[in-house]
Amino acid sequence: MQQQSRSPFRVLYIEDNALVREITCELLAGDLREVIAVGSAEEALVALKDNRFDIVVTDVSLPAMSGIDLARQVQRLTPAMPIILASGYPLDMAKLKLGPTIRSIRKPFDTQQLDALIQELCGSRDPVEQLSH
Repeated sequence: MQQQSRSPFRVLYIEDNALVREITCELLAGDLREVIAVGSAEEALVALKDNRFDIVVTDVSLPAMSGIDLARQVQRLTPAMPIILASGYPLDMAKLKLGPTIRSIRKPFDTQQLDALIQELCGSRDPVEQLSH
């Protein structure tokens, strides 16, 4: 049998709290996912310029530039980029008017919740979903 070689599904994860960043990276990681984690929105913008990502997952409460402001910047750079905003409080997504490729998830969340949201936004682009069928 010939195995397909395909590039991993790449996730850019932004979280300023080092412990939360480490734990969430473990939730996101998998055999077919590659997670790049940074601690600020500014670092995320640099990573986005230098690399290809399939989705951005960001905390809302970041130092300097917020996750919401980062999402707006990412939309300007890459309008079709799926983005998940992670927050400890509910977000009024309709009021924020961020568009159809941006969703929110409430902290604390588990692997199933996060995977379901990634699947909703990315569909067949996420190889983890393909393995579950």
